Order: sequence, then C-alpha cells, then structure tokens
Amino acid sequence: MFIRRSILLSELLSFAIFSGLLTTATSSVLAGDRPNVLMIMVDDLRPSLGCYGDPIAKSPSIDRLAASSRLFRRAYCHQSVCGPSRASILTGRLPDHTGVWHNRNRFRSVIPDLVTLPQLFKNSGYTTIGLGKVFSGDRREDDADSWSRPSTLRLPGWKNYAIAKTIESAGEGRPEGKGNPTEKGDLPDDAYADGRLADLAVDSLRSLATEPQPFFLAVGFFKPHLPFCAPKKYWDLYDAASFAPRAEASDPLEGRRTDGAPDVAYPDHLELAGYASIPEDERVSPQQAGELRHGYYACISYTDAQVGKLLDAFDQLRLGRNTIVILLGDHGYSLGEAGHWCKDTNFEIDTHVPLMIRVPGMTQPGVPTDSLVEYVDLYPTIASLAGLPLPDHLDGQSLGPILNDPAAKLHEHVLSQFSRPFAAGNPKVMGYSIRTDAHRYTRWIDWRDRSVLAEELYDYGSPTSVRQDGPWLVERLNLIDKPQARPLRDELRIRLDQTLQDRVRPVTLNDPSPRRKKNRP
Repeated sequence: MFIRRSILLSELLSFAIFSGLLTTATSSVLAGDRPNVLMIMVDDLRPSLGCYGDPIAKSPSIDRLAASSRLFRRAYCHQSVCGPSRASILTGRLPDHTGVWHNRNRFRSVIPDLVTLPQLFKNSGYTTIGLGKVFSGDRREDDADSWSRPSTLRLPGWKNYAIAKTIESAGEGRPEGKGNPTEKGDLPDDAYADGRLADLAVDSLRSLATEPQPFFLAVGFFKPHLPFCAPKKYWDLYDAASFAPRAEASDPLEGRRTDGAPDVAYPDHLELAGYASIPEDERVSPQQAGELRHGYYACISYTDAQVGKLLDAFDQLRLGRNTIVILLGDHGYSLGEAGHWCKDTNFEIDTHVPLMIRVPGMTQPGVPTDSLVEYVDLYPTIASLAGLPLPDHLDGQSLGPILNDPAAKLHEHVLSQFSRPFAAGNPKVMGYSIRTDAHRYTRWIDWRDRSVLAEELYDYGSPTSVRQDGPWLVERLNLIDKPQARPLRDELRIRLDQTLQDRVRPVTLNDPSPRRKKNRP
C-alpha cells in the first residue's frame, strides 16, 4: 500500500510539473494541447557516447539532444537482452510479471488484455506509429494492438549486409543471415537499414506534424547490434590505433573472467560465436578484438548520424515546443571486458543503459542526474507527462521529480535479472541483481524450489573488486566469501529478500513457445 501510494503521489507531482512546464513554454502552445511523443530506441547501445564521457565515441547528434534533456547517468535495464528489456519498457512490468525472459516469449500469452504504453496513447486519441525495431527484431513479437497503423519492422532491401561477398565468405554451417561480424562498404547511408529507416522516420514525422491528432512515434534503430556493418566513412572517423590490443602483457586481469564469479553468471549461448571467423568459445585474437571494437563504434557514429537526420527534421518542423523526446539504448553491451562479449548478464556494463528525456520548458535542461532509475519507470513517466490515466498494473515510479530537479532521488537500489538457459519457456535458473549507489549483489536461484545456487557481491568503490576502465566499471573480484564483506553481504541479502517480497510475483508459462535449436539474440 505504501509503495502504491508513493507511486500515485509521484504521478500527480510529475503531471503538475509538466503542466507547469507547458504553460511556461512557447506562447504558441495552447493550454489544452496534448504533447506529442517521439521515442528513439537504439539497439545494443551502451553509454558509449560523448555525453556520457566516452573519450573515443563520436556522437554529435545524440550529444546535442542530451544538451537539452535530462541525461540519466545511472539508468538500468531489467534484463540485458533485446526482447525482455523492450517488453519491460513498453508494458511497464517486470520480466517476472509478463513471462518475457526470452525474445520468443510474448507478454500477451500471459496478460492478454495488458495495455502497452503506445496502446494507452492510441486509446487516448493519439496516432501511434512504430518504425524499425521497437518491440523486437522479429515480426512475431510485434504487438498490433499498440499501433494505429501496421508497424514497419523492415522493408524489402533493408539488410544487414550491403556487400554480397561478406556473406559468401562466411562459409557453411553459420546461422542463416550471419556472415562476417564486420563490414565497411564505401557506400551511402541508405545502403544499410538504419539509413533507410531514418528516411522513413523523417517522412513519417513530416506527415504526422500535419495531422490534427497528437502522435506517439517510436523509431527503433538496428545498430550497433551485430554484425557491425556501417559505411566506410564512419569507420574512418576513428583511428584504428584507438582500438589496438589492450595491455594484456602488463595487466594479467585483462581478458580474464571475473575472479570468483560463478559459471552461471555468464551466458549459456554465445552470440558473437555465430559469425564467421569467430572461435566457438569467443576467445578472439587481439587483432580481432580491435576490429570488433572499431566496428561497434563505427556503428554508433552511423546510427548517431541517422538520429541527427530525425532531430534536424524535428527542429525544422518546430516540434520541440510541444513534443516529449526520449532516447534510450535497450541494454548495455560488453566488448571483451572481463572475457565477455555482447550482453545476457547481470554485470554492470550489460545492465547500464543510456537514457535521456527532453520535456518542453523543463528546468535545468542539460544538467544530468546521478539518481538510480530503472526501465519500468518510463511508462508512468511518459504517460503522466501527457496527462493520461495510468493503468493499475505498473511496476515503476514516475521520473517527474527528477525531471524537475536532477538532484531528486527515487530509488535506493534498482533491480535487474537474467534467466538460464536463454530459451523460450520457463527458466530453470534465475539471477536477481540489485544495484545500489556503490554495490551490486546478485543471487542465482533454482526456479522451481527457489533454493540459492550462487551469489555475487561487488564493491564499485574498491579497486580490488571493480576496475575502472575509462568510463566503465568492470567487475574483477566477487567478494561474497570475503570475511571483510560479510556485513555488507548480509545487509544486501535482506534488501533483495525485501525487494522480491514487495515487488515480484513470478508467473509460470503454461504453454511456452516452441524451443528453437538456435537462440538468436
């Protein structure tokens, strides 16, 4: 009851905040106008952006948006893989409440009448449009009830590879559609999918701006998801030496898994290994690692340029006076840190996400916040800002107080999780992880009897436990069995117990989706 009352108070506060912001914004905004929403989702984007302090990244368009937004420096996803993370964002529910622990699981199989975030706007008279990867990269996981018009995932010709020989060189035995992990064609932006998506998004934005109804437009860019394919000019933005092999000789921890972390902490399927020339155990050579990192950053800059096209059109149409803008990455991403590639863990780099929200007339735009937030907070935030009535099922809190004051705090800790095996249906093992200001505690349990299988504890202020790698925090030593960490361990055990008791009511899938031989992320 106390938690729900707090949520209601924050919702009322956030609506009052935004109402005030609208009335102090440009005088051409009428008192009764309903704000538009532009949600930009970027696939597999960790906070490798200039606005997050990455010294290498070249991301001028997203940095420009951040300068007029509230940038959340400590935002976290609930499950570090595409489908489950997006489901939590768009349903406002934790993975355990929708059963979406895998990309093939569908929330409507568990809650058929759930009202998604875009659906709430549609039901309130908005035109809702989904372009690109919004709910999922697979048409089967899209949600028709959310959109005023059929969504567009991909159109003919939107492919990962623009050079035929890239796939041909992959050889046999690779999953369908997977060739080399990188490609740098000397080609225009629209040779790849994100360039064409940007063009479509700009056209859609121009059309929506002429319609009398307010709009909710979600645009989901595909990169920097593997394969790291982008026009050559974006590769050329970077000096390849910036991605040279790291100092393995001088740092014995480089490339090695986190000391004391249980095996279950690492993925049971290897995404990178599905690509040509990559070893099955993903133990790539230093030269391969450099090429992959280079490709990831090239894709960030490529997609940043596409975001820039959309933002330029947004400015030309003068939509900033009455449009809420959200940009986010669906989860974090590892580039070989601590011997791990891609995502699918509860570690910091995989769960830490970029998030920025721009509200017309907001106070202190461009001032970031260090308040801990989680992705189920987005649904009540966006709906409240638009003055829409909230459904009862939401698991998060409105971020309205932080939009008004970057120093405001809502959470003492945030919750993430990951299931094993990564397969459709019910899990066998679940790892729950809470992130506090300075620590992370993770517990792996048997799904059927809830017995504890393994635990992890990391201190982000201790160089023994966690290494600072530029802007990144990389777990190096699990402290769970260290005598000096016992008081902290016991405190965080209680915290997680209370969190699971107060917030989590796991569902069981009675009719799980068919399992696949290959589980693609």
